Amino acid sequence: MTGVLTGIHPAIATPGMASPGTPLQTISAVSGNSGASAAGVASADAAYLAVTRFRPASRQRLTDFLSQYGDRLTPVQLQRARAQVTKADLTLAQLEAKTRATRTLARSGASASRIKQSADAASRAFDGSTASTAEAMAEMQPMLSSKLSLFEGLRAKLELDQSMRDFAAVGAAVKAVRP
Repeated sequence: MTGVLTGIHPAIATPGMASPGTPLQTISAVSGNSGASAAGVASADAAYLAVTRFRPASRQRLTDFLSQYGDRLTPVQLQRARAQVTKADLTLAQLEAKTRATRTLARSGASASRIKQSADAASRAFDGSTASTAEAMAEMQPMLSSKLSLFEGLRAKLELDQSMRDFAAVGAAVKAVRP
């Protein structure tokens, strides 16, 4: 298929531009050493996609949990729980913005040092989000555990564990970004 596409539109390629179907390794070798490698672009894309997939799923899980069990909380506890959900989404929005910036730099062929600085900022944002999550859990767990039955608590724990594994995978993708 690649050969067919390359043969159909040979006039599209301009001098200094790769033609359709050119292997990614060749493009990176030609593009010079100043920007991101093909692997760097791919890792920046993967980190951004991991965050953008995790964030809405996380928000939905937390919102669903509050919808299901929020009536068991006092108004003050419910307000605090909603504030924690908002804070969690805000930290993920910041992480998303940092990974988007890194992705943009990598795709634009920015210098390796600029991409590394951006990737490091995204890594720090992930670490901050992790710390924020730990603080929220320390606050919310005692409040919620007494409000759930044994089976509800076990189901909530399983969902939390899965969410934390998903979040750890996001972190691995964010920390793997290098030009």
